[in-house]
Amino acid sequence: MGTKFGVQSKLLISFAVVGLMAVISAIVGAVSFNQFGNALSTITEEKLPPIAAAQALATGSAEIVAIAPRIVASTNLEEEEAINAELAVRLEQLGALISEIEATGFMPEVISSINDNRALLEDNLRQLHEATQQRFQIGNEKASKLEEFQNLAKRYSDTLKPVLSYTQNDINQGGEFIASFGKDSAKKFATDKDEILATFQKYASAIETRTPILELERLGSSASNMIISSTTEDQAVRLSIIPVRIRGTYSDALSKLELLENERLKTFYVDLIDKMQKLSVGDGSLPDLRKRELEVTEMSQSLVVQSGEYANAVRNSVAELVAGLNDEVNEAAAQAAVVEKQSLTALTVVAAIG
Repeated sequence: MGTKFGVQSKLLISFAVVGLMAVISAIVGAVSFNQFGNALSTITEEKLPPIAAAQALATGSAEIVAIAPRIVASTNLEEEEAINAELAVRLEQLGALISEIEATGFMPEVISSINDNRALLEDNLRQLHEATQQRFQIGNEKASKLEEFQNLAKRYSDTLKPVLSYTQNDINQGGEFIASFGKDSAKKFATDKDEILATFQKYASAIETRTPILELERLGSSASNMIISSTTEDQAVRLSIIPVRIRGTYSDALSKLELLENERLKTFYVDLIDKMQKLSVGDGSLPDLRKRELEVTEMSQSLVVQSGEYANAVRNSVAELVAGLNDEVNEAAAQAAVVEKQSLTALTVVAAIG
């Protein structure tokens, strides 16, 4: 009985089968490498750059918040402007990182939240910059008006000194004259009555003249101390009370001026007290400027705290974004491992069949 296939046919079929196995192996290898390459590309090109950008974003937001207290602590306008310029550069870098992550289209809701908090943080820091600028302006105005007030207070005090000096001389002379009677009892009878009367009248006149002057000096000193201390006062309640007390002090001083007989001196002090009162009471006065300075300082501190909250919100959203990206990286890595296992199994089967 003859065979169905000859040796030549069987060899051809064997070679065909072996060639087919090689083709199948090549196809399996190509598909496997393609799938593995896609998984690797997903990890390295699609997921790792956003992760790096997100981590840089978290670091950048922390650095920005660290700058906020430096703005409040700045001691002059130039220093604050330099810090604000540095802050503007960092905010621009932050926006670029967010745009880079946003371009991936990954987790749009989370990225939108990051962008919203970034905008709030930027606006908050802008307000902090404006508040600090305002604080410096108030501080400069306060320093200028304080210097003006101190000059007026000095004039107030210095003008009274000559009057007090000559009345003190008259009082000293009267005191010595009276004391001389105790040293020499015979002088009581030897001294002329008119001389005694004139000396006592001069003594009494000096006391009468000196009394309102001393009171004016005391009131002026009290007013000066209150106003100068108000420029460093930290209690808003006290700053509200000072103008009320100052009005009473200046009113008492004007009343004492009515007792002076020297009209020229009286006119001088009425004008001087009016100038001092403008710096002591009402809008733009030294207590008012200090009150506004405290309000701006308090607002600045609140803005610093609020900036920290916005930055924390950014970091929380970034952490959520990084977690999501890491999940996808892990998923891609798992898929690559499955492809590797399936490819190895397929190649082993093909090899066994071959």
